[in-house]
Amino acid sequence: MINTVNILEKIIKPEKIINRSFFKRVDFCSIDSRTIKKGYAFIAFKGRDKDGHDYINQAVQNGASLIICEKVPQLSKKVTVVVVKDSIVALKKIAEFILSQKKPFVYAVTGSVGKTTTKEMLGFLLRGKYSVWNNLNTENNIFGLVKTVFSYNKEKILVMELGTNAPGEIKELSSILKPDVGVITFVKPVHLYGLKNLDGVFKEKTALLESNPKIKAVLNLDDPYLSKVDSCRNVYWFGKTLTSKQKGVYGKLVKTDSRESIFTVNGKYKMCLKTNFPAFFYNALAAICAAYLKGVSVKDSTGMLSGFSFPSMRMQEIKTSNFTFINDAYNANPYSFKETLKVMSSYRQKKIAVVGDMLELGEKASLYHSRLAPEIIKANFEYCLAIGENMKYLVFQLHNKGYKKAYHFNNLSDIVSFIAKNKKNEELIFLKGSRSMGLDKIIDML
Repeated sequence: MINTVNILEKIIKPEKIINRSFFKRVDFCSIDSRTIKKGYAFIAFKGRDKDGHDYINQAVQNGASLIICEKVPQLSKKVTVVVVKDSIVALKKIAEFILSQKKPFVYAVTGSVGKTTTKEMLGFLLRGKYSVWNNLNTENNIFGLVKTVFSYNKEKILVMELGTNAPGEIKELSSILKPDVGVITFVKPVHLYGLKNLDGVFKEKTALLESNPKIKAVLNLDDPYLSKVDSCRNVYWFGKTLTSKQKGVYGKLVKTDSRESIFTVNGKYKMCLKTNFPAFFYNALAAICAAYLKGVSVKDSTGMLSGFSFPSMRMQEIKTSNFTFINDAYNANPYSFKETLKVMSSYRQKKIAVVGDMLELGEKASLYHSRLAPEIIKANFEYCLAIGENMKYLVFQLHNKGYKKAYHFNNLSDIVSFIAKNKKNEELIFLKGSRSMGLDKIIDML
């Protein structure tokens, strides 16, 4: 990866190099001293909770042959130390260098809803024809991106999910990647604490399209914001209908049941998804459209997706000896919450909703939570059990509308005790909330 100290010096322009003569070729970098192996570089920076400089000697003991840091360390053995003004900037420059040398075809996927599922679907489709590397789970910030680039080897294609909760993050990430294809799923009210409003979300997400003048954009035509994008010359659309002048893919729902959803794509190809949540249709169309740009036919993609396994905690059905859970507690925002509640209304057995706060909604958080009340009522839950400061507004609104079986709790243990006390036969429990609410813990607790 980095053969000489002169190359490294050129990449990151350090303030000082110590033990220059001890430099050895570096093939991998890491920001976690626990993952360091012989010949790795360790990059130390001061984080919010921990300072990587405190772990430099641990990294050296684990085999690090190069240290990049912001202050001169006291070393237990001699290795090359490169002192920089800003370790994060150095991280970015090294990642850019790796990509410039290995030259993968890069996909970048962002959007308010469905980033991870779309990324996973796209990687799944491309692996039928190419070697593919992608970031794991939702490692979609600067550190996740760098970690993925550092571990990337000789794969032909890099599929990256990009996340944000503040202005400028997508621009920063995409400026490193310079993607060949940019996929944007939706513009919805998420991360409003940092992005303020939907216009802010739109501006942040579409910054992806500014990173490469030759980028091909894959955009949701059914999204009111994305449908108005005119800053990119080469756009491929996905949605329910396209005009004869629009490039891309379109589809419609044929039927859905408790096990699967069936669609037609481009009016002639059957697509079967192993889910009862038809809104995943948009993720599938985005992935199909993006894969098509690398030579995977629409026909082949629709056939392959019947074998796609959805990531956990996305409308995931889990059966235990006492309950059936629909676990959608991976994340939550107003759009995804309402879409999942539509699906839950189709379940006829007795069911309980356990709902937690939707986070980072800014000054309108109470309004977005209270607006869920009509959908909760339509879904016909036996009880709605809520946790989180903003879910108090939902409970208040439900009571105002005459739905009296809504209760607010301060902890998960009290929710579990309530369910155990009021248990009925063949009961289904729906879990939905932002990830940090930890609602999935209820499954083990019950």
